[in-house]
Amino acid sequence: MISSGSKSIRQRSGGTKIKSPPKDVYSSKLSSPRRSQPSSVLAPTYMFGLFVLVYLATYGFVMLVERQLPRPLTIQDEPRHPGRFIAERVYNHLVNLTSLGPRPVGSFENEVLAVNFLRKEINNVIQQSDPKVHQIRLDTQTVSGAFPLTFLDRMTNIYRNVQNVIVRVGPVVESAHSLLVNCHFDTVPDSPGASDDGSSCALMLELLRVIALSPTPLQNNIVFLFNGAEEAFLQASHGFITQHPWARNVRAFVNLEACGAGGREVLFQSGPKNPWLMEVYSASVPYPFASSLAQDVFQSGLIPGDTDFRIFRDFGNIPGLDFAWSKNGYVYHTRLDAVSQIPLASLQRTGDNILPLLLNLVNSKQLVAVHQYREGSLVYFDFIGLFIVTLSSTFTILVCLLTLGLVLLSVYINSRAAGEQLAHGSSYAGLLVRCAGFTLVNYVLCLGVNLAIAFTLTKMNRAMSWYGAHLWLVPLYIIPLLILSFSSILFFTHNYLAKFTRFKQSTHSSFYYNVITDSTLLLYSLIMMLLMFTYVGSVMVPLIWILSLSLFSILRSLHPSLSLNPVSSLLCFLLFSLVPYMLCSYLIYCVLLLIVPIMGRSGSGNHAEEVISFLTTTIFSLLFNLMTPCILFVRSPKKVLSSLGTIFFVSILLLVLTPLGFPYSGEVQYERPSPACG
Repeated sequence: MISSGSKSIRQRSGGTKIKSPPKDVYSSKLSSPRRSQPSSVLAPTYMFGLFVLVYLATYGFVMLVERQLPRPLTIQDEPRHPGRFIAERVYNHLVNLTSLGPRPVGSFENEVLAVNFLRKEINNVIQQSDPKVHQIRLDTQTVSGAFPLTFLDRMTNIYRNVQNVIVRVGPVVESAHSLLVNCHFDTVPDSPGASDDGSSCALMLELLRVIALSPTPLQNNIVFLFNGAEEAFLQASHGFITQHPWARNVRAFVNLEACGAGGREVLFQSGPKNPWLMEVYSASVPYPFASSLAQDVFQSGLIPGDTDFRIFRDFGNIPGLDFAWSKNGYVYHTRLDAVSQIPLASLQRTGDNILPLLLNLVNSKQLVAVHQYREGSLVYFDFIGLFIVTLSSTFTILVCLLTLGLVLLSVYINSRAAGEQLAHGSSYAGLLVRCAGFTLVNYVLCLGVNLAIAFTLTKMNRAMSWYGAHLWLVPLYIIPLLILSFSSILFFTHNYLAKFTRFKQSTHSSFYYNVITDSTLLLYSLIMMLLMFTYVGSVMVPLIWILSLSLFSILRSLHPSLSLNPVSSLLCFLLFSLVPYMLCSYLIYCVLLLIVPIMGRSGSGNHAEEVISFLTTTIFSLLFNLMTPCILFVRSPKKVLSSLGTIFFVSILLLVLTPLGFPYSGEVQYERPSPACG
């Protein structure tokens, strides 16, 4: 017989006293406490430090990988590496070209000196080549024309007497199919244009030499186009593709550009359609760096600028690949864009990638029958530069639907297990809706606070510290984001969400983690589905997070040992999140390398501090939304919040009271141009 107020059960036969379970224990179902959750069953606070160390180490590894470049080959190495691309020879070409000075369209340096330089170097290659193996022809085109700038308020772009230096390399028996390789040798005024786009011209001269001196004949033609008017809104490429007789046989193209000096060349546009181009790229290059996400962002217009890719695509109806350097964009379109800014290793890497790519493209069966391989598109990305992943759009959609099914399965399992823990009249679906609203409100709150920080820094004349060191983004905007997100989750679960459950005295970490995570997974699934039907190339970022953490959620639900042990849950979460976090860290680092210099040269009227604050808050909110609920498993979240708060306030003091946050450097090699430049 059990009395209503008894706290023990007496076993009359033997007189032993059996104590009832303490009130603060987990039940065997969904690892829930009956009333409250003691701190002894939560993870020690140092687990948060472990997370920070692992994620920082991962980001550091990504930075290290991004900086890896191959050893450049010199002319002395050539006898030991016959047929290889030689970076030193490219460097010498670049020195000679930039020594002419700035080369704006119409200038003597561009129309006479640069053209003569290119013709001289090309003729030297022709003299060394074997006419029994390769047929090489050189032409200089002077062309006039006009076309509408549909991407710039439909203005009409009229040009007269712009020049192209064109060389065609092909088999002795002439082929009717050509691959186009394009660069431009003109520059903006007052810039030597070492990276934009003198480096591509020098690279193409070396590519021409290696191919022309090869004893192996090509199956089709390669047309090297050195165009002399790109900075004046893509004029010379239009003149070639619409008026030159060799353009009629062009079946595909490779465009070489730059919006930075050195680093790794990124493939940021492919197509339209013609997935075979990406298939050849992935099978050819030893150092891949490509992203369909970058293509979606660039073609959406969020990144200012355009390339000759548009001209060949729109006026030639030709598919192609668009490459560009994006690192060290501080010197882009400034007097600092000199040869000294470009590492030999960057030249070697680009040459080692483009040379096999050109050879495999020009000798491919697809080039002679492009129309047969036109349909279809690919989602592609490289995994931290180690290898490239290409998926057909159809297969990607199937994976998205499968992932959505896993999310719904996770929600179903957790909702079934949560039935007895909900207060009368409450439903799991209702909690999911409330958590979704909380996620959106939390983002607005974080954005408002970070924009207020940015506005205050601007008024105090302490803006743009991140221009000289990206690390300042961490204490200024990322740590406040974490503080607010952690605090909001704790407040939301303790003071609001608990009203809809049977837990009246304290929160239950496992239950609330499931609710918040399921809600976030559903929100991200909605984003994934929208991207799937609009910008399918960008869908891989949410897809890999949703897939990994929905599997983790299902695993927790099916294995009570994980739910019962917060330490095991956190370690398992860390394991499942590591790959998507590494991929996102890689993308974020590459985005910062591109965006930060753009913000610096955008001018004071464009509110660079506020824009960076908005971008940082948005990007890291999307990254952290599935990670911040882990604070519910930590024994002492106040210690975490106080540590983060200390870092934030110390950083603000250092920024305000010391010159550490000054954005510019006096070192010429790493000089940062002022925001007015450019």
